[in-house]
Amino acid sequence: MDMARVEDWLSAIPSKYTRKTYKSGLKKFEQFCQEPIENLLSLSDEETGHTIEKFYAWLKEKGHGQNTCRNLINSPLQYLKYFGKNPKYRKALGMYRTVLTTRDHLTTISEVQEMAKCADLRGQVLLEVFLLGLRVRDISELKWQTFAVNGKTPISIRIYTKKEDVIARTFISEEFKGLIDKYLPTLDKSNPYLFQSKRWTKKRKGIQNLGTKQIENIFKGLVKKAGIETHGVMAWHSGRKLFLRTATELGVSPWSAKLMCGKSVPASDNTYIYNVELKPDFLKVSEVLRLFPKSVPHASDQIKQLEDAMTELEKENIALKTRIQVMQKHSGLTEKALADLIRPLLVQLLMERSKEKGIPPFKGVFVAHSLGLAARRRKWTSKEIIQKYVKVKEEMDRFHFKRAKQTGKGREIDGKLLETMLKRPLSQIASNPSGTR
Repeated sequence: MDMARVEDWLSAIPSKYTRKTYKSGLKKFEQFCQEPIENLLSLSDEETGHTIEKFYAWLKEKGHGQNTCRNLINSPLQYLKYFGKNPKYRKALGMYRTVLTTRDHLTTISEVQEMAKCADLRGQVLLEVFLLGLRVRDISELKWQTFAVNGKTPISIRIYTKKEDVIARTFISEEFKGLIDKYLPTLDKSNPYLFQSKRWTKKRKGIQNLGTKQIENIFKGLVKKAGIETHGVMAWHSGRKLFLRTATELGVSPWSAKLMCGKSVPASDNTYIYNVELKPDFLKVSEVLRLFPKSVPHASDQIKQLEDAMTELEKENIALKTRIQVMQKHSGLTEKALADLIRPLLVQLLMERSKEKGIPPFKGVFVAHSLGLAARRRKWTSKEIIQKYVKVKEEMDRFHFKRAKQTGKGREIDGKLLETMLKRPLSQIASNPSGTR
């Protein structure tokens, strides 16, 4: 192998990882040919193409998978093209096909959560970044200042990804923010990297960040420590697959998922969708991809809460009945007179309540006066008026007065619907506000 030619070729390739891969491919090719690759430069394009085809067949015989064969034949092809050759090979052989791999372990969020339980603070921060679906090369070069941000979560951040030369538009979740606030004070601020390393060798002299191999080793160490039984390779890249798979399962569009994890989108599409709002989609994904799942109350706790609420309600009803009886006794008013006295007071309270809740004035006045009108026409007792007042007040607190046709979620209250509400318990109103059967 003429190393001067090889170095000349590799010097035009920006990525050091690609250069390393190409070198390995050339060594494999010369092992097959039993001669230096520069000898092929004197052959015709048809002859070099036939040699590449034979190399592909040889790799297959050696038991290499299709994706490995594709990567290995790419090295001599790119070398020959750099020096002016254009190998003519048969496209029907499918040498450049990419097939789905079965050697990777199908990583689940529950496994990542088990890893988080046995990780230290740095390990947990590393796993949070793992769940963002970024490549390990980009993780190695993250700067801590990117994450030293404040604001309401999720907080938008942008990370440049080298392989595809695109920006990952991702976010810091509430859970991630809590960990990063604890982690940043432990860092050496003179070192710009998020994942810092004090170890260095002659080859890595002056490099202060964790390398890709170190990050992979930390990740694999957590896999082993968590006792995860793997069925294939469980490496850092499995986080990227986990992110994109989860986004797809949750109905997130492929474009949004790619924009969040720094995967390229066709330029013809990217022109139109680049500034799309990604926060709602990120919230969907981050609710599932959590290191620490939200605690769900047990059935016994829910029953206890319900019993306590019923007890409080019974106490309120007894107190309400007692207050009405005391008012009637001390005022000397008849039931009708007491009802006439209470009705305008509660109407005024409802109007004030609607103003507090930001309900449009004409709607608040309409609802309040409709209650008074219904009370007078149906000749409700003072107790019934107060009970209906409480229900309508809770309706004001519970529902937004928006046009249902515009939002699909709001509840429009009119006279007929109000009368229906006032004749039905609040639980029925919440589950069936229209009153239909």
